[in-house]
Amino acid sequence: MGLIVPTDLLEYPMINYFKYRNKGKLKDTALSQSLISPYTRFFRKNPRNFFIENFKKQPLNIKWGKPSTRGRFFRSTGQLTSPYQPLSPILEDTKYQPVLRMVTHKYQHKDFNGRNEPKSAILFIHGYAENTFFFHEISYFRIFYQIFKNNIFSLELPHHFSRQPRDSPFSGAYYLNGNPIRMLESIRQSLQEIIYLVQYLKERYDRVILLGVSLGGHLTALATQFITDVDIICALASPFLFKLNPKIVPVSSTIMSQLKRDGHTNWYRILYMCNLKYFGLPTPFNTNRNTAIIGGIYDRIVPLSSVQDLAQMINKPLFVYPGGHLSLIVWLRSLLSQINCLFIS
Repeated sequence: MGLIVPTDLLEYPMINYFKYRNKGKLKDTALSQSLISPYTRFFRKNPRNFFIENFKKQPLNIKWGKPSTRGRFFRSTGQLTSPYQPLSPILEDTKYQPVLRMVTHKYQHKDFNGRNEPKSAILFIHGYAENTFFFHEISYFRIFYQIFKNNIFSLELPHHFSRQPRDSPFSGAYYLNGNPIRMLESIRQSLQEIIYLVQYLKERYDRVILLGVSLGGHLTALATQFITDVDIICALASPFLFKLNPKIVPVSSTIMSQLKRDGHTNWYRILYMCNLKYFGLPTPFNTNRNTAIIGGIYDRIVPLSSVQDLAQMINKPLFVYPGGHLSLIVWLRSLLSQINCLFIS
C-alpha cells in the first residue's frame, strides 16, 4: 500500500465502492467474432479513422428547456439526437434508446441576469459513474466562473445520468463494464458528441475551453487530436493508456481471459484505438496548441507516472498538485489560474 496520506481517506473508499458495485454481471451483448471483426480492422492503423468513421454531420442546433434556478446559476437542459452512429448493431435493443439521446446542461451565472451573454464558454466532461452535477455546481462551476467569467456547458456521457439503459444498476455501468466493444462504442460516441458541442460553442462564443476530469480527462486528452483550434484544453487526472484498473472494473480480467479462451482475439487488439500513444503512428501528434495536463501526486486511480508520460509524449505542460484523484477541488482554483495566465500571455 505504501505511504498513507490524508487524501487516501477518499481514494481507498472509492476504489472499494467500485469493486463492490462492479462485481455483478450485466445483461450485455455476447461477444462473437462477427461483433469483434469491425473493430480489429483498425489494429495498427491510424486510430483517428475509427473515431470519425460514420460521423453523422447535422445542424448545430440544441433544443433548450426552460431555465431553472440552481444555486448561483440558471440551468437549462438541452437535448437532441446524437450525431453518433455505431459500427455494429450493439445498440439495437430498445433498452439502449436513452443512450442515443444527447443531453447537455447550460449554466449561466446570475451575475448576467439574462441580459448579457458572456463571450467565453467551458465544456465540462465528467468522470466515470457520476450521476449528478450537484457537487460540480457548488464547487467546480463556481471556480470556472470566477476565473473565466463564462457560461458552463456539461455533457451527460453515454450510459450515465438520464442516458442509462433501463436495467443499468448504476450510472455508467454499461460504459466500463468489461465488454470491450461496449467500451469502444461508448468512447467513440463520447468523442463525437464532444466534437459536436465544441463546434456548436465555437459558433456562439469568442473563447471556448474544454475541460475533463478522470474518465472525462481521458476523453479530453483524446479530443486534443481532433480539436486543435480552441483556446484551452485541460485534461485533469487523465490516464495515458486506456487500461482498466482491475480495482475499478474487476470483471475486465474475466472478459480478457474469455476472449483468449474463445479464440476471438486479444484485449490489446480491440482497445488499440483508445491508446493515445498510437495517435503518433504513423503520423505525428496533432495536438491542440493550448493544452495542459494535470495530475495528482497521490492519485491511486490514475498514477502520476502515467500522466507524466502523457504530457511528455504530446509535449504539453504538466501541472502537478499534492493530492489524490478525488481531492482536486482543493487545488483547482490555483491550477486553473496558472493555466489561464499561461495561455493568455
